[in-house]
Amino acid sequence: MGWVLLSLRRNELQTSIQDIEYDLLQLNRKKQNLSAFANAVGDGKITPAEIGSFGTELFGEALDFMGYSNDAAMEAAQMQTDYYSERYSEITEQQYFNNPAIAAETSLYFDETGSLNTQAMYNEFYEKALEDFTQTYIMPKLNELEKEMANEQTELEVELQAKESELETVKENISQSIQSSTIQL
Repeated sequence: MGWVLLSLRRNELQTSIQDIEYDLLQLNRKKQNLSAFANAVGDGKITPAEIGSFGTELFGEALDFMGYSNDAAMEAAQMQTDYYSERYSEITEQQYFNNPAIAAETSLYFDETGSLNTQAMYNEFYEKALEDFTQTYIMPKLNELEKEMANEQTELEVELQAKESELETVKENISQSIQSSTIQL
């Protein structure tokens, strides 16, 4: 009768192993999606096509990222544009032509007519703010999630190894139990 109980334990272990393998598969899928998300937002931008490729668990995160990063970048870019517009508008022609450092710094923002190009200034500051926002706020969160997933994967792999080892022992015990309970003729 011992082999019957061992058989029940074997079935329980097999089910448990399948569950752990499924959890590992799901975790790997999440890790791939997280990696794709991190690669996509690394430059501070994300496209609608990229959002659709992340899977359902990161769809909301991607939309949130778009909203937060855009708002933060717009605010930072506008503040910097206002500051530098005021600063550069006060530069005299004499300062511009007599000071190479000022000329180098400001030449990027003046167009061919000599007018201050605030849109080019804003665009540059916006791009930089997007990247800064991502590196400061998003990437640390993603790195933490990646560490948590790695720890979870390690725990599942250890548990899987223990269950597989126990399953082999149970199989051997079943075999021995059956052999010892057979009638010898």
